[in-house]
Amino acid sequence: MALFGRKPRPEVEYPRTGSPFDDETMKQLAVQGVDFDMPRDWVHYIYCDTVEDADSIALVAGAAGWTVRHAAASPGIIASRDDMPVNGQTVPEVRGFFEGLASRVKGGEYDGWEAAV
Repeated sequence: MALFGRKPRPEVEYPRTGSPFDDETMKQLAVQGVDFDMPRDWVHYIYCDTVEDADSIALVAGAAGWTVRHAAASPGIIASRDDMPVNGQTVPEVRGFFEGLASRVKGGEYDGWEAAV
């Protein structure tokens, strides 16, 4: 029996991605009642050492269909789109894409993603 007579919440179901970081975000989205088949706003962050490197990865991300702007605090990009679902298939694919971009430049670091509820 739970403290103060409350029943424990049932474990929420969410798509698994193979990444503990991504799975935690997916779980948070599931708690909010997200439909994982619906497209939603999705934002990714990459930081690097120089503006020139940011420019080069921005071109690649833009060519792949992402809307790209430069990060304000340090060299890097913020890439977003709203025409794709965030689910167990797309998350690993897109993480791989952005990690690959980050690995192309000196000091490149993929800093994760967030999605609208």
